[in-house]
Amino acid sequence: MRNPTETFMRPVSRLAVLATAVGATFTVGEARQGAARERDVAVSRPASEVRLLAEEIAQLGAVVNVLDPPNTSTVVPDTEAGPHAKGAKVRDVIIIDSDPQTRAYGSFGIPYTTTRVQDGNQSAAGTTSANRQSTTYPYRTIGKLTFSAGYCSASLIRRSVIVTAAHCIQNFGSGSNLFTNFQFRPGHYGATGATAAQIAPHGTWNWIKLVRPASWASGTDIGSGAARDNDLAVIALGKNGAGQFVGDLVGYLGYGWNNYSFVTSSKTGNLHTAAVSTLGYPALMDSGRIMQRTDGPTYTTTVGGAGQLRQGSNLTGGSSGGPWIVNFRSRSAVLSGGAVAGTASNIAVVGVTSWGSADPNTPKDNYSSQFRQNTRYPNASYGVYGAGNIASLLNTLCSSSAPGGGTLASQGYCN
Repeated sequence: MRNPTETFMRPVSRLAVLATAVGATFTVGEARQGAARERDVAVSRPASEVRLLAEEIAQLGAVVNVLDPPNTSTVVPDTEAGPHAKGAKVRDVIIIDSDPQTRAYGSFGIPYTTTRVQDGNQSAAGTTSANRQSTTYPYRTIGKLTFSAGYCSASLIRRSVIVTAAHCIQNFGSGSNLFTNFQFRPGHYGATGATAAQIAPHGTWNWIKLVRPASWASGTDIGSGAARDNDLAVIALGKNGAGQFVGDLVGYLGYGWNNYSFVTSSKTGNLHTAAVSTLGYPALMDSGRIMQRTDGPTYTTTVGGAGQLRQGSNLTGGSSGGPWIVNFRSRSAVLSGGAVAGTASNIAVVGVTSWGSADPNTPKDNYSSQFRQNTRYPNASYGVYGAGNIASLLNTLCSSSAPGGGTLASQGYCN
């Protein structure tokens, strides 16, 4: 994982034995392009699931994509945007823009910057206020996702729905054998000596349902090795003891599809690119205890038939499932003198860390499945959630039953 949960090392966890089968069935859906299409299903948290203790969570190691990274020596960035309209969902508004104008410029290096998400030049350890930055918006919408096999990263994209990598839910092709005990800690800061309030500044939130691509579960998803079309999944989180949704406390991000905010121009060498910020908890940086951020140009490309985003990065295992965000910012400035923000300027998650090079020192890059329309998810509209894979997964999740009756959507989880 990394943001990119590359295939750096095989996932090892002392608690991996807790990863038991969750009863899920796969039914054949409608025919698509002449072939039977597997149907995604919402998987509910079993009533018998025993939550991990705090000391057990503290022992968890980083989970990485167990699939081998494919050969990328001949991979080149795209020069065309593709046939589908770009779009994003911000709060309850869908924005479609087929001709974005952004400030995303760069050269194909791939250069990047990286930083610890920490307040100022303070010691990371102890009861300082070093964690303050990770408790502010939008950082606090991102957190550590722990579960029976280890930990990944994730981000909140609906009022009570997080997005992460499918390989953080289960191993590729493992059928109904899912990991268990998913818990999300937004704004997590776990440096040595951190207090309980720093480790879980906005609480610990338990999963109630999830959806991952049926093609990931069956091992039929298009791609080669770790590079797959649909390494993403969505998880609904339950309310806290006070009956609150996590998004009411920390806010949440928008999400985009079909490479929202990417642009091709002479200033980018006619490569399809965007300025992207990637965040997560990589194990090789601060032992995965502190959120990290990388920024730089990101390119669309194809690896083994799978649509991928490619970025320069030194994030490693543990950052898997972390968000790839365009237009990352805390707040927008008040513009004057005729200045305008331009189109496709909304903050949006457009991918999650999936995999990277096996060597963390060279060539220092990471990949994400594109949030987009593809062979498995061809529709331009899935309910009210937009287009492609991310929208379809959300539509399946939010249409499923909620605790106490109704659907997750009708009960406010997916606002």
